[in-house]
Amino acid sequence: MGDIYQKAQQEQTKGFYQEILDKLESFPADMPDWRDALKNVIDDVIQSGEKSLVEAQSAAKKEPWDFSREKSRAIFACDDEIVIRPITPEDEKFYCGVRAQYSIMYKSVYNAAKEKGENLFINEISPPEVFYCVIEKDGIPAGYLGIKDTSADLWEIAIELGAKHTRQGLGPQSIRLYLNEIQRITGKGEFKAVIEVDNLPSQKCFERLGAKLVELCDSVVLKTDEGKRRFEERNLGLIDAHMVELADRLGTEPRTLLSHLLDYRLTGPL
Repeated sequence: MGDIYQKAQQEQTKGFYQEILDKLESFPADMPDWRDALKNVIDDVIQSGEKSLVEAQSAAKKEPWDFSREKSRAIFACDDEIVIRPITPEDEKFYCGVRAQYSIMYKSVYNAAKEKGENLFINEISPPEVFYCVIEKDGIPAGYLGIKDTSADLWEIAIELGAKHTRQGLGPQSIRLYLNEIQRITGKGEFKAVIEVDNLPSQKCFERLGAKLVELCDSVVLKTDEGKRRFEERNLGLIDAHMVELADRLGTEPRTLLSHLLDYRLTGPL
């Protein structure tokens, strides 16, 4: 994950803390069971943020592609070096560790759901429109990848590798194997990848596969125009030569990249 998106997540976290403090100000000083009340406030704020994220990803829905047969396989795709297999409930610890590595809010949301008797991991991997797989190298989980939502018109690819497995060529190799098999099964020929503006390794990974940068897209962290404007103003010093070059390619101001993500399109077969 790039530093800019991490800063945006940190600002979102500060916003959650401020919302919690604002709610606590309405509590009487001698309120009984204040610990339970505080926990409920925190849970409500975290779940509200998670609900906004889900709603932001739920546009343009239609009947999802049925990958139930593929999900039951032991192996979805493989070559001489890596295996791509459907994710299972036994992968919870590994998957959540990788997610928490790139999202400072994920662990809090996961634990809050757990305390309510819910399992965020199962909720993420089980819906029929989701098809996630684990990448294994030498029998060891190295990352995950998949389709976020097959009910969308354009399928978005998700991929994250554990820190020990980056910069080894696993990203392009895994995406190629996975998407070529997806295309063989579904006939789908175009896919979307959303990447942080300063995450050069991910940009190079997809560009190596022939992906084209087409436009900027909104971040689920910075939701409002005012929030984007404030974030840009506070972080103008993060604009570098690479971002200037990206802005030139997209015909926009470099500061706009600070509050947005990059939308890449990938055409198969790879």
